[in-house]
Amino acid sequence: MGRDWTILDYHEATKHHFHRYARSAGYMDWQNQPQPFRFFEGAKMVRLPLPDDIPDLPYADLYAAVPAAHRALNLHTLGDFFYHSLAISAWKSAGGSRWALRVHPSSGNLHPTECYLIAPAVDGLAGGVYHYNALGHALARRIDLPAEICSAWRDHFSGDGFGLALSTIFWRESWKYGERAFRYCLLDAGHAAAAIAIAARLNGWQAHCLSGAGDRQIAEILGFDRTVWHSLESEWPEMIFWISAVPQASAIPRTLPEHLVRPLATLPVSGRPEPLSRKPNPWPIIPRAAAATEKEPTSALVFDPMPQSDSCPGSGSRRASDVIRNRRSAVSYDPDKHIAADTFFAILERTLPRAARSPFEAGLPGPAVHLLLFVHRVEDISPGLYFLARSASPDTVSQWRPRCRPGFSWQPVRPDFPLFLLQSADMSYDAMAVSCHQEIAGHGAFAVAMVAPLTATVAERPFMYRHLHWECGMIGQMLYLEAEAHGIRGTGIGCFFDDAVADLMGITDGSLNSLYHFTIGHPVEDRRITTLPAYHHLHAT
Repeated sequence: MGRDWTILDYHEATKHHFHRYARSAGYMDWQNQPQPFRFFEGAKMVRLPLPDDIPDLPYADLYAAVPAAHRALNLHTLGDFFYHSLAISAWKSAGGSRWALRVHPSSGNLHPTECYLIAPAVDGLAGGVYHYNALGHALARRIDLPAEICSAWRDHFSGDGFGLALSTIFWRESWKYGERAFRYCLLDAGHAAAAIAIAARLNGWQAHCLSGAGDRQIAEILGFDRTVWHSLESEWPEMIFWISAVPQASAIPRTLPEHLVRPLATLPVSGRPEPLSRKPNPWPIIPRAAAATEKEPTSALVFDPMPQSDSCPGSGSRRASDVIRNRRSAVSYDPDKHIAADTFFAILERTLPRAARSPFEAGLPGPAVHLLLFVHRVEDISPGLYFLARSASPDTVSQWRPRCRPGFSWQPVRPDFPLFLLQSADMSYDAMAVSCHQEIAGHGAFAVAMVAPLTATVAERPFMYRHLHWECGMIGQMLYLEAEAHGIRGTGIGCFFDDAVADLMGITDGSLNSLYHFTIGHPVEDRRITTLPAYHHLHAT
């Protein structure tokens, strides 16, 4: 009898290789393209106000050790929170087609991530569990919450705030990407998690990941176990947060005790999910991967931050709201333009999990992901291959150096900053080659491969496969925002040759895996595309 199937089997089966790609449909089945917005037929909708008093906070102040003055929790500030985290940011049109962009990025702009609010009664909103609909900037009320349940949550978390949970519809990504879609859904959940933490900071609030919560607990709270889903269109729980709307004098508990979950587990659910596609196609390996990474309730998982540092000052005084709302993905870069070294280091600084700094202070476990950098066009920085150690442990380099190519120099680039030169060389071809031969990886200022010790991390805790990808997604969101803040653009790359990155580093024992690629540079704008305001369709009605 063979051994049990594991998440590592999924990861191995869905690798891209130079001689073959992971399995997908191989064509675009436009007749079955999933609806990008979830609707619940029969659920009462509550329209959120569009912002009329956005905090005039400089972007750099989002990362101050002490949050900005907190705003009172009400329907207007909840609307602002969603407007800066999960809402539509613009509409694009070209050649007779029109599509929506959102504040948080998504692979293929397919948006598998859904969001639910566990809200106390606030001005203009009854206590309940609500689904956030980005198209209408509205909340669909799915579960009515009695006042005593809301009070129990408030007491447990010591003050005003609300719960926020993310879920995933795998079909939205597998429609295009097939078996590899599970990975992309996890990355997208990480993008959304970072967007949530940043939007909370904009209101002076703080996001706390309840890392000890189990998937069953989240599903029961959201009523997933009491929802009749259409075939292959069910939602899988990802993570849950408590968003503190008041300053906290003590640490927030990061577990979900059963006395908070049980009262919600039997409450009736309103609204029937509308179908997303005419006939979804099954990819059986994906629910198997989800089942293999299911998380039971645990104690809170450990987040080990790096110490605070001011070695790389942030970007200037551009308004935070403008940076957040104008984040875009570049489709092409100008290979004749460079970025300044100070810009380069400021961008990298934001990816480090510093203590008391958003978004990583939200407290997902780790850090476990490091950055392999292909530097092409940074002033005063030699083109070459670099390693950014994203860990509080001073032993990171000593642990990885013996496993890598013996010719790597591991030379520190700046005092008190964990960036190391491995080799000086033109790495533009290598960056393109390992990123599925995409020119964008070699034409920017620099490219990134996010690497982690996958096998060792998931050996005893398979659910950490999800956390590693969430961490990568959070890093990606920070790269997007920092690029925007500095007047350039970023692009996430999900297509890469998995083993080629480890081979490039000289690691052949499978101890290191690349999980997400990214590139930053000066964008070449496509002037054929027209931009429309995010919620012009609401004003038109």
